Parts: sequence; structure tokens; C-alpha cells
Amino acid sequence: MKLLTRLLVFCRYTVLNRQLREIKRSVLDLPITAQRAVGHLVMSEIEAATRTPVPHLYGSSSTDVHQPWGDGATLAFGRARARVPQLRLRGLALWLAIVFQETHHSPHASMQALHREVLGLMGILKGTYGKTSADTANATA
Repeated sequence: MKLLTRLLVFCRYTVLNRQLREIKRSVLDLPITAQRAVGHLVMSEIEAATRTPVPHLYGSSSTDVHQPWGDGATLAFGRARARVPQLRLRGLALWLAIVFQETHHSPHASMQALHREVLGLMGILKGTYGKTSADTANATA
């Protein structure tokens, strides 16, 4: 049973890690104002997810509490690849919020590493991390 669990976690990690690379690329391509808007959307989505009875299934089409994850991240990833800018920003925020909730208390090291990556990306969106030299020059002036 442990082997099957490890295999399932590895497969889920592989899918989420691949999606994270594309999400990160999309986020870094956004202008700073759009990044801050996505940051606010992520925080509101995380707050909404914590108010649900099963936060790790937030945004999923099914709410079977016995599932370790739902299809919410896949649905949000599809939205994040949309051509409509508002839908894309909402998809980015929803994906980050869902994966944050899904990996938050995971006992698996790979999922914990993924959680730290999501936190780092959220820090970029908030403006906490990833400051450029122009930003620090303006802050000291």
C-alpha cells in the first residue's frame, strides 16, 4: 500500500510541477500591476477555500472527502491558459490557491517542496520577493 501511495504522490507531484513551471512563466511575463492583482486574487481564493468544509477540494467538480485531491487544479490550469486576460488572471490565482491548499499539510517531502515553490511565487506576486535593482534604487531614493 505504501508503494502505491508513493507512486500516486509522485505522479501528482510530476503533474503539478509541470503545471507550476508554466504558471510561473505566465506570472513572470505579467506586468507588475497585473502581478499585484493576481496576488490579491490568490489571497481571496485562499480565504474562500479555508471557509469550505474540505479546503483541498476547493474548485473541484466533485467533493468526495475521501479523495486526496480533486480536479480543481486541472480546471484552473485550463483557465490560466485562456486567451481572455481576465479569465487567465483568475485561472492563475485559482490554480495557486488550490495547489497551496492541496500541498499545505502534506506529509510527503516532494509536496512540501512544491508548497515552498508556490509560497515563493506568491511572494513574487505580493512584491515580497523578486525585487529588481530598479525597485531597490527607488526605495532608497
